Amino acid sequence: MLKEFNLGEIERVRLVLRGGAAIDWRRLNISSVDECNAILRANEIYSDDPGDVARMADIRQRAIDYLERNFEFTFAPEIVNVDRMSDLMLLAAGQDRYLRPQSCMVLKLMHIIHHVDALELRSKLAVSDQELYRLVEEKAMRVARDMKELGFPIIEFISSQKSHDSLITKFIGQRQAIRARVFDMIRFRIVTKTIKDIIPMVAYLSQHLFPFNYTVPGESRNTVFDFPDFVRHNPSISRLIPNFQIKLEFEDEMRPLADANTSNAFRTIKFVVDLPIRVDEQRLQSWAPGGKVSPGIIYILSEFQIVDQANHINNQRGNASHEKYVARRLAKARKRLVRGRMIWRKQDGM
Repeated sequence: MLKEFNLGEIERVRLVLRGGAAIDWRRLNISSVDECNAILRANEIYSDDPGDVARMADIRQRAIDYLERNFEFTFAPEIVNVDRMSDLMLLAAGQDRYLRPQSCMVLKLMHIIHHVDALELRSKLAVSDQELYRLVEEKAMRVARDMKELGFPIIEFISSQKSHDSLITKFIGQRQAIRARVFDMIRFRIVTKTIKDIIPMVAYLSQHLFPFNYTVPGESRNTVFDFPDFVRHNPSISRLIPNFQIKLEFEDEMRPLADANTSNAFRTIKFVVDLPIRVDEQRLQSWAPGGKVSPGIIYILSEFQIVDQANHINNQRGNASHEKYVARRLAKARKRLVRGRMIWRKQDGM
């Protein structure tokens, strides 16, 4: 079900698949207010909500203040006095050689400040991780049902949470031990009918479930298909290659080291995103009763694994199977507990 993609759509999908960072972009490839609002909605920000409009205006001003204060940058009135988020985003997509870089810079800072605000808000809420994981699962399953109704060839769309024992084993195997960062406390596995279904699926997910701009950089891995080869042999996409912001020869620049316990026969696409949950007044009543906390957005780290049906079947056989993977992890954990570890190499890990 590979459809005709525009440049903005394929750039956003590519960022997710290669684990890129939105703050490295030089422009925002969009052409309409509708596209702007779709990106905002993926971030749980709504252009018709007065509270969201006011919050974005505040973050924009704080971004400009930071840039002026720390780097002595100055900004054009068109940037400082912009009325709507979509106006600023369209300036970042425009051709003006002064306004585009200025608007891109402000958007990058807004992206970071918004996330810092989300971390601060999360720290003030009396809500368990399990409750947040439940909300993430509900949101994901709603989107999955919508996709099936639209005809997406989804064979499987399931969620899982890391067990207590699995978390402990992971800590034992990491160089940082208990200070290691865990990205897959909640994960989703999606099985598509064919490899060609993957890109349209990621495109839809990044508009309706998670925002492409909060893909965790350096945590994406694609062993299902070679993206540069795929786009070069697809006429509807290959015509866009000259306009890519990151050249195809740098496709693997952000790729993480392979998990030493994963078989070379195992095939999947894996990426991690900060998935947004909207904290409205109703939720604040139970999560921050009596507290002076304003509505906003919080983010939950979520891992996605996407694979086509043929590779999914092969992943359940031999050394690629989950049982063999777990056995390898436990064997290495046992060895470390019994004998310790004198030397760590970059490729080591669990």
